[in-house]
Amino acid sequence: MKKPAPGPRLHSLELPLDGVTLLVPSAAVAEVINPQATMAPVPFSQPWLKGVIGWRTLAVPVISFETLVGAPTPVNTATGKIVIFYPLSGRSDWEFYAMFATAEPRPQLLNRSEPVAAEAEMPDLPYIAAGLKVDGRLMLIPDLEALKKVFYPA
Repeated sequence: MKKPAPGPRLHSLELPLDGVTLLVPSAAVAEVINPQATMAPVPFSQPWLKGVIGWRTLAVPVISFETLVGAPTPVNTATGKIVIFYPLSGRSDWEFYAMFATAEPRPQLLNRSEPVAAEAEMPDLPYIAAGLKVDGRLMLIPDLEALKKVFYPA
């Protein structure tokens, strides 16, 4: 007997943060790097903007998602990773941005059978579009359009 063909799959990355896990499309991630010893501070910036790193001849802002959503800033970011994202839609080709992760991001291959998290399971956090239950664990999908409005206020 023939097995049914699997439905469309989405290659994603699980980004462990301090207290939550984000789930982002793999296609949105340009590179994952080790934290750099030198991060230039940005005077008069928002608390969630931790500084700017040099990456492939570009200055890339690094944010703390935890600080952005009102959670305490992770104490030790040196043991984690920096995830560099491609520019958000409508931005210039060189406007990459980065985010701290507390550990190495892990690949996740999703299909349509992944259950959507119930509203009662979702934390009360801004900038989250939805949540999925993957292997019994809650993973949050960031609202990239809302993040774009925060990063680039009009």
